[in-house]
Amino acid sequence: MYFLMGFSMRTWISGCLLMLLSLVGPLVGTSASAAEPVEGTDFIVLTPARPTSAPNKIVITEFFSYQCPHCFHFSFLLGPWVEKLPSDVVFERIPVSFGRPDWGSIAQAYYSLQAMGKLDAKLDTAIFDAIHEKHIRLSDMSSISDWLVRQGISGTEFNDTYNSFGIRSSMTRAEQATPAYGIDGVPTIIVDGKYRVPSKTDMSEVLAIADQLIAKVRAARGMPTPQAKAVPTAVSPTVTAKPKAKK
Repeated sequence: MYFLMGFSMRTWISGCLLMLLSLVGPLVGTSASAAEPVEGTDFIVLTPARPTSAPNKIVITEFFSYQCPHCFHFSFLLGPWVEKLPSDVVFERIPVSFGRPDWGSIAQAYYSLQAMGKLDAKLDTAIFDAIHEKHIRLSDMSSISDWLVRQGISGTEFNDTYNSFGIRSSMTRAEQATPAYGIDGVPTIIVDGKYRVPSKTDMSEVLAIADQLIAKVRAARGMPTPQAKAVPTAVSPTVTAKPKAKK
């Protein structure tokens, strides 16, 4: 889902962030390896564990909303982390609404664009930027459709997809998943349907905890440790970062 983009202020900021993380990475890694995450503080065990979309893989699920400023900030950290996930880990997202009409509309747009095959990294970033940097109100189907037309997407195809039975079904499943996973704020990370990692003031801690829980799941399954991917030299455009906590 993640693609490289050309030079821009966002790329420059993200590159600086990666350079900083590379400098402090050994210290962070030493701390993480010295202290195991604490159940009830760093993560919550989901009982029973929820089924995942890829039983032969370790599935990471982000509950998020384009309307959430903390999700926007978290995306700077999340993207590079997702880029280097090993081959036995897959990443997916579930948009939430928490009963808010504008959050529900953009969640329905997420599933619509995904179904249309249009939700690449460039558009994903553009949606975040439109809402949080350009302060464009994408609050209902009409405003979202008008904005998407300006991005070169067919308004007719989008509207038809948005109102389709399949997309309404996806929205229903997302609405049901939010309480089923105990999601009361976003961004929230779920590791393999077993562990919920809530937001923290320093969201890099969330990803460090997720890494440890991935290793925990892998060990429990007896899965071999795959070779880690190299950190990309450029950052995917879906990622952002001034990590903050919940909604």
